[in-house]
Amino acid sequence: METMMNRRSAHSALLALLSEALMGPARAQGRAFPHQTVKVIVPFAPGGGADVPMRLLADRLREIWGTPIVLDNRPGANTMIAAQAALGAPRNGHTLLVTTSLTFQLPYLLQGLKLDPSKELTPICPITMEQLVVLTPEASPIRSLKDAVSVARTDPRRIAFGSLGNGSTSNLVQAEMSRQLGVELIHVPYRGSAPVVQAMLGGEIGLALVNYGTAKPHIAAGKLRPIAVTGARRSPFLPDVPTLSESGVVGFESSAWIGMFAPAGVPAPVIQQVSEDVRSALRSPDIIQRYADFGQIAAQMKPDEFRALVDSDVEKSGKMIRAAGIKLDS
Repeated sequence: METMMNRRSAHSALLALLSEALMGPARAQGRAFPHQTVKVIVPFAPGGGADVPMRLLADRLREIWGTPIVLDNRPGANTMIAAQAALGAPRNGHTLLVTTSLTFQLPYLLQGLKLDPSKELTPICPITMEQLVVLTPEASPIRSLKDAVSVARTDPRRIAFGSLGNGSTSNLVQAEMSRQLGVELIHVPYRGSAPVVQAMLGGEIGLALVNYGTAKPHIAAGKLRPIAVTGARRSPFLPDVPTLSESGVVGFESSAWIGMFAPAGVPAPVIQQVSEDVRSALRSPDIIQRYADFGQIAAQMKPDEFRALVDSDVEKSGKMIRAAGIKLDS
């Protein structure tokens, strides 16, 4: 009888230990957050835009939080579908949004938009920072923005500028290049970096602005030539390529970012906890290297710092959108 009771006690103790292990680090460390599955809404299809870096980050966050993380891809409507889904969730931090600056440019691009991202979304932290690259085909005589200006002034129809879509940062660069350099660049919008790169390889366009990660293998193969990059300083991945400001086009000193946000109203301690945990995950050597392979830098920015960056970017892009008269179909 005593042996059976000892076995039962041992069995109960084992079950308790297993239960504690399954609860993960979050319960073991006495965390108040998270205490349930965390849903991260992404406004791009799997494999595109912010999806890939978030999936890499989610693997590390699962280890830190000890809870499941579900990525909910909601592409379409210029990121509005995803943003509205996040805003419709409970304000407890267990539903987050990972998006780009396009979401915050929508009030300038769409008339009558009821969504005000700057007021309704709380910045948590950026995930990646990335410098976009201006490209020409390797066979092109254009080897700098100065060359592009000369060609455009001789025959404007020779230079079609491929962008990531109407209202995108690359569209703004095209519009500002035309305005600041005094030339006409024909805007040709595509749906993402990959179609732009394929169009250039196929001879459809003579200039383009895309993310470096997509263009990287084609630059390495000698098929595409980088002639300028966005950002305040030269890219560590392309140290010999001048910035746009060095080339005579100002206003694009900020790097492109992919950032994490929560619906306004999530408690400040939760925002702080998520930010700290994400930044901890982003210090992982594996994530740093994986992001670098895509031409991205793992970001380290606190919520207030990120808010200042978002506000600054929105103010600058808003002025450019108005000056260029760019509008999107609703």
